[in-house]
Amino acid sequence: MVEKEWRTCRLTANGLVQKARYNERTIEGLFLPLLRRLTSLCMQRGSRVVAFLVAPPGTGKSTLGLLLEKLAQTSEGVAPVQVLGLDGFHYHADYIASHTITRDGQEIPMREVKGCPETFDVDHLIEKLAHVRESGQRWPIYDRSRHDVIEEIAAVRKPLAIIEGNWLLLGDTKWCELRHFADYTVMIKARPSDLRERLIERKVQGGMERAAAEAFYEKKERPNVERMLKDSWPADETWTMFADGDYQLRPKQQMLTNAERAALWKKPQINLEDPYLLRMMNERLAALPADGSSLDTYARGFVEGLSKARVDIIRRLSAGGMGKDALKKAFDLTDEDLAQLLAE
Repeated sequence: MVEKEWRTCRLTANGLVQKARYNERTIEGLFLPLLRRLTSLCMQRGSRVVAFLVAPPGTGKSTLGLLLEKLAQTSEGVAPVQVLGLDGFHYHADYIASHTITRDGQEIPMREVKGCPETFDVDHLIEKLAHVRESGQRWPIYDRSRHDVIEEIAAVRKPLAIIEGNWLLLGDTKWCELRHFADYTVMIKARPSDLRERLIERKVQGGMERAAAEAFYEKKERPNVERMLKDSWPADETWTMFADGDYQLRPKQQMLTNAERAALWKKPQINLEDPYLLRMMNERLAALPADGSSLDTYARGFVEGLSKARVDIIRRLSAGGMGKDALKKAFDLTDEDLAQLLAE
């Protein structure tokens, strides 16, 4: 195994100097190739390119954005980069202080869950994204000293605009519309256990007691980590962040052919009298403890499992914005079938 060579970088954000370290091979083999792809896309289109950098809390995406800006400044053949944050689209402090969200049937004050998707003004974000490629645009920022949004502050000038945030690929309600404004998307994923430790340690370094930091994570940050990882749409490329803070490109999954994709959405057609299927189930059953399981129960359970998975896919796509007509066509459903599945 090749030992990692770490480069320590001094990055300035909001007037504060931050230290971060990155694997030299990752800079050369992952970060710079991304910037070159975006630069090539910018040259082809002759206009500003918008990329999304999407990741759960604790993955270092904001600091990584600063590094990408610096790399663009110091690397030949790379267009200038400007990183823009999602935080500037929080609702204003007075709105958050006076409104609630509904979670698990309970009304929760927004101020207690600030940072979750419901505390962002998605309509305002969509409006900005619709015009972000035009000249003279300004971006809002979140002032952490005021704990509030300041509108129309950052002038968008650079040819590569990288927008970073947790929820840019979220599959819920209006958030689904955002991905249509991106020319390219990158997602960072990590093990929740690694993120938990990083987020707790961040609070401890900020002066919070360990027990309080753990309680804060469980109440406020864990739901956001899990929701982002579970409910986001796939990106054009996905990186994995490891426990040591290094990143690696995930290989892309092989695309299904149209025939395979069509077959996937159809109702499972399984003949319980098929001799091959019965033989395979017999072999599996032979390896199970003698607990009274019957072939009929096993076979029906197999069919029921596939059917349940199909229903779950339909509901997720519906919640993510897929229209009823598209669902009916893709899954070979009638109006009555679809209504019943979504109502269950």
